[in-house]
Amino acid sequence: MQKYVQVAFFLIFSIGCQAQQNLFNIPSGDITPSKKIFYQQQFNFYQIDELESKSHFVYGLGKGWDAGLNFVDLPLKINDREIVSYNDNSNRKPLYPLLMASLQKQWQIASHWQVNVGTQVGPNLSNRVDNKKIAYFNYAVVRWGPSEKAHLLAGPYISNDVFVGGPPDQQIGFMAGYEYKINEKLLLMGDFISGDHKKSQTVIGAGYTFGDRVQLFLGGLMAFPNRELQNGLVVELNWYGWDFLKR
Repeated sequence: MQKYVQVAFFLIFSIGCQAQQNLFNIPSGDITPSKKIFYQQQFNFYQIDELESKSHFVYGLGKGWDAGLNFVDLPLKINDREIVSYNDNSNRKPLYPLLMASLQKQWQIASHWQVNVGTQVGPNLSNRVDNKKIAYFNYAVVRWGPSEKAHLLAGPYISNDVFVGGPPDQQIGFMAGYEYKINEKLLLMGDFISGDHKKSQTVIGAGYTFGDRVQLFLGGLMAFPNRELQNGLVVELNWYGWDFLKR
């Protein structure tokens, strides 16, 4: 019973401790409207009893800006006595879990083109101050919407080993993603992160919109390009603080 209480506690905590608006693993290129909020809860399942939690909360600042808070890379093992695990050993990076602030700015450069520049930065959680390190993930993406149904985005990123693992200490790479609306309710989505580190994965999936504020996505998590990672299943829940289908 105690392990289920622990799971419930951390799920509740992650819901209250909400980041940047993402596809599955990369920024979506969307900006949260001024004075509105967006929340995303994601679980990556590697086995039926082994998963990872990622929680994101975003607030719209206006004029193409939004900011947020991310509680990410929290491993959960349902069958273990210690439900929640962490790593604050600098000899075994990446470190986790992480509490990261985010900031993003978007520029409209043409009728179907936008450019987003953003950052996520913050420490790993540890009960020892000496074991805390700063993780960061900086990026720029170009978003192209050839029609109301389709969006493609791509761009470079620079991160450190605290966030993605290493060596080397710093990682530079490329990421890309897509969204395609089959209809108002059904959406196809996928993304890719280059490299040979812990974040170098591909996810392909689809989602369905319930009402005007809630979306549920399922995706296949593939160990590509880093084939040493595990395959898995992604479950993602998005909640919008406004009727986004009506804006």
